[in-house]
Amino acid sequence: REHHMHDEFVGPRFFVHNAALEMHPLDTEDRREDLRTSQGIGLCNITKCCTKVCPEGITITDNAIIPLKERIVDQAYDPVRKLIQLVTGR
Repeated sequence: REHHMHDEFVGPRFFVHNAALEMHPLDTEDRREDLRTSQGIGLCNITKCCTKVCPEGITITDNAIIPLKERIVDQAYDPVRKLIQLVTGR
């Protein structure tokens, strides 16, 4: 994708770090909204380019970016969750 929004895209290394923190059972900080709005995870089109060139052979797309995107979608776009937030005010 040629979006030319390089300043808004933090890159795969940062997403791997955030995925490790977000999925750690002792970590309680919620980074999903920040990833969605200001760190450009939506600009990743999941073509696995970062996985192909990773010198350590890490499957970045499958093990970090896709799970992060799934968590963000669950939080931001789930209609049942939106209804519960509307009713409870949280």
